[in-house]
Formats: sequence, C-alpha cells, structure tokens
Amino acid sequence: MTTQVLRRWSRVTLLGLVAALGVAGLTTGASHAASEAKVYVIQGLPGRTVDVAFDGRTVARGVKTAAVAGPFTIDSGERKVTFSDGGEVLLESMFSVKPRSSWDVVVHLPARSKSKPAVTVFRNDLTAVPKGKASLTVAHTAKVPPADIRVDGKVLFADVGNGQSLNLVVPVATYKVAIVPAGKPKPVILGPVNLTVTGGALNRVYAIGDPEQQTMNVAVHVIATASSGSARPDRVDTGTGGQAAGLQQLGPVLWR
Repeated sequence: MTTQVLRRWSRVTLLGLVAALGVAGLTTGASHAASEAKVYVIQGLPGRTVDVAFDGRTVARGVKTAAVAGPFTIDSGERKVTFSDGGEVLLESMFSVKPRSSWDVVVHLPARSKSKPAVTVFRNDLTAVPKGKASLTVAHTAKVPPADIRVDGKVLFADVGNGQSLNLVVPVATYKVAIVPAGKPKPVILGPVNLTVTGGALNRVYAIGDPEQQTMNVAVHVIATASSGSARPDRVDTGTGGQAAGLQQLGPVLWR
C-alpha cells in the first residue's frame, strides 16, 4: 500500500465518520413492550443501496453504505431478516432477540474473500454511563483478518476477528482510531480517523469495507443511555456478535 493511498483512505473514512455521525445522530434507548425488542440495521456493504425486511415485511428502502436505519420494533424470539437490492435478494438470515432489549443487525463483508456476505447481531448494552464518560464499542465487520485497533497510538483492542467487538468506558474526548493487522504496526488498514465520543451514550463504531478495493470506511451508531452520578472504574469487556454465523444465507452475491 502506498502512502498516497493510505492518506486518501484516511480522508475518505474521516468524511464517512462525520457523515455517519450526522445521519445516525443520537438515538435513544426507548422503552419496549414486554414482548418486543428494538432493532437497528447497519449497512456495511460497500457500493450497495439495500432494502431491509423483517419476517417478509419491508421496513426500510434505499439504505446506503455506512448508514444506520431504525429503530424498528419487532417481536422477541427468532426472526428473519432479508436484504435485497433492486428487488433481487442478496441474502436472508435468521437471528434471535430477547424481549425489552436493543440490538444492531449488521450486514457486512466477511473476512474470507470468497465467502458470502455476513449478518452479525450485536446486543446494545445501555447500562448507565458515569458523568463525563462514554461507552465505546468498536466492532470488526470489514473484509480483513483479525486486527488490532489502536486508539491514540496504543493497542486497546487486540486480535479482534471479523464479527467481534470490544467495549471500553472512556472520558469524553476526541480520539485517533486506526486499524492494523494483529500484532503489527503496519500497514494501516483504516485511518487514523478522529472520533469524538458522545457522553452519556453508547458509541458503536463499525469498521466496514475491503482495503483491497479501497472501500474501507466506518459506520457510527450513537444511542443515549442513562447517566450515573458517581464514577466507576474503566472496564474492558469481551463483546458480542457472531449469532448469525453458520446460518443459511440465500441469494446471489451481487456486490462482488
């Protein structure tokens, strides 16, 4: 990879981050009925505009790359999501959600070059965040092998595989985020990009795209949480994801 290409990626991804923050905005974890769940859709397929349906009912049309759609209220239990482009099905996948909960359903590229698109489901932890701090979750949903995620030059998320995420509670500030191959400082796969986290909120950042096709980007989803009055220690937790792994995915892969 040349320095010129990496700089171009950095500019593009930064613009994508700003656009994603503007489009996604700050959503709220609204209350749910006892048997329902709130679901958001993250569109991680580069160069695609997709329609989304749950259990055969279309809920969103023309969702662009890196956009966040929703929230959609669905019944808890096992559900089917369908992604299509121009009326032609790209893939279908089953997933399961619990009642009175919030979830991100992400359609994205897999790590392996010849695999079909993937659907990964992440539960949104809307636990109260201490005042002056933010909950930051970084997810690997790009077409690259396991990677390290550097924040301000330090590896805070190590050896993150496709479909995985990690969480950290951080002070409200602007951070430089970059993605590199696991255990190596170079080449830089994404960034560094400036990320300003929102306090009293869950800040979800998804790495999406394919570096070989120069489509690396980020999708950002910010959901307001309650704010606690006293501080608590920073935490690093293993994340969720991979719930749709191994499930049948139908339809032709049109975006390759």
